[in-house]
Amino acid sequence: MTEQKTLGVSVGKRMGDVRVVAAKYGCDQRSIYRWADQGLIPFGVKLGALRRWDLEQIDDHISAGCPRVRAVRTTKAGSGR
Repeated sequence: MTEQKTLGVSVGKRMGDVRVVAAKYGCDQRSIYRWADQGLIPFGVKLGALRRWDLEQIDDHISAGCPRVRAVRTTKAGSGR
């Protein structure tokens, strides 16, 4: 069977909300949103106002020692700073 992908996430994957992800990292829910926005953990998938994470991707990230997942801009585009 082939695996379909929608919005970069494989269909049929286990997805978790911020409570589940916070429990996996052992931290506060607000930290999860902040870390995801800073590129410290996978961003997840936005579904309207909701954000969900692929739990397999989160487990892999934790197993790899929590490396930074993407670079973060230090200045805003067009701000001249």
